[in-house]
Amino acid sequence: MARTSRPTHVVAFALVAVAALAGDAARAQTPPGTAVPVTHQQFISANPFGLMFEWINAEYERKAAPSVTWGVAGSFFSLDHSAVDYASGGMLARYYPAGAALTGFYLGARGGIYRASAGRSSDVFFGAGFELGYNWMLGAKRNVGISLGLGATRLFGGSLAGASLTIPTVRLFNLGVAF
Repeated sequence: MARTSRPTHVVAFALVAVAALAGDAARAQTPPGTAVPVTHQQFISANPFGLMFEWINAEYERKAAPSVTWGVAGSFFSLDHSAVDYASGGMLARYYPAGAALTGFYLGARGGIYRASAGRSSDVFFGAGFELGYNWMLGAKRNVGISLGLGATRLFGGSLAGASLTIPTVRLFNLGVAF
């Protein structure tokens, strides 16, 4: 007969003990789908890399409720070689489903005024759209933020020839500070 080095009941006891200890550790973690709220009430951010390409965008976001924020945003983009300029300014509202405003995944709505010019033609549009994104709050005080997002905005009014009526909303990499 083959002889085992450990009796079966010792192995079973070891497995039960590991499962019990792992269960305590798992209960100490944040439940899936939730985020730990930040204590800060406001977040201001901009894209530092955009400055190299004459693309300026900045946002200010403030908590309105535990899972909702409101804010303002502005951007400017210029292509010197083709004399094309784009500027926008508007309001935004974001919903953080995990219940931790300013950090984690968000769904947002935005609206504002958009100005586009090409050569000697320019026009002003009103726009409304949506966005999806994610904010990471980092550091010991969780006051340094990195934000990514994208969406689309529908433009209304204006008569600039060749302009698209729907434009993308892109936050490639915003870096900011919460306070």
